[in-house]
Amino acid sequence: MARVVALPRSASAQPWYRQFWPWFLIAVPGLSVVASFAMLVVAVRHADSLVRDDYYSAGLAINRDFALERVATQRHIGATLRDDESRHELALDVRGSGIDPGSELTLILAHPTDAARDQTLRLRFADGAFRAPLAAPLHGPWNAALAPAGGGWRLAARIDFDAPTPPQLGASE
Repeated sequence: MARVVALPRSASAQPWYRQFWPWFLIAVPGLSVVASFAMLVVAVRHADSLVRDDYYSAGLAINRDFALERVATQRHIGATLRDDESRHELALDVRGSGIDPGSELTLILAHPTDAARDQTLRLRFADGAFRAPLAAPLHGPWNAALAPAGGGWRLAARIDFDAPTPPQLGASE
């Protein structure tokens, strides 16, 4: 008759779920999946914004913009911007022919990379300059466009509020 011999149970004969290596091999791809979902959530919540989404109409309007800028050049219109941090406002010294201090000017400040920071300021004449209140001081480069509320001319330039000299639009003094 055949005799059955029972072998002693060793430490390596534990069930698989009590072993280190299977859990290690499962954890590596599992952590990759969790990290991928975390990055997906970050990408969806903090998506890059389009600076301009109406490219076609902007392209059609570019010739009109050039005509308005030519008018400003012919009238020698220029402006110097000052960020008056003590009064929390932006002051604009405008020079040239045909500038009416009673009119309202519109200054569009477009941030080059973050559309959420874009601002449209309505400037009114007070204390010898056109002024508009600011929510926060301006720093770094911006794309600026200045025009009277009724149209007629336009100044546009890329300006830097951190430059050592005040930002200029149009004809310099």
